[in-house]
Amino acid sequence: MSESAENLYRVKIALQLSFIVWVMLVVFIFYATFEATIKMYGTFLLLFTVAIFTPFLPDGTGYDEGEPE
Repeated sequence: MSESAENLYRVKIALQLSFIVWVMLVVFIFYATFEATIKMYGTFLLLFTVAIFTPFLPDGTGYDEGEPE
């Protein structure tokens, strides 16, 4: 794997982890702010969003450590 491809892969993973952290933060703020009925609809919306976007996340199989020098 070339150096630019390796850097691109690392950027993709970093963006994915950052996205997960921001989603968790939004969920915590959402649950601390709204009432029970809105929380229920928000939970269904979150599950629907996860189901829609999961196929587009990187699977982690494209990274090769290579031989140590």
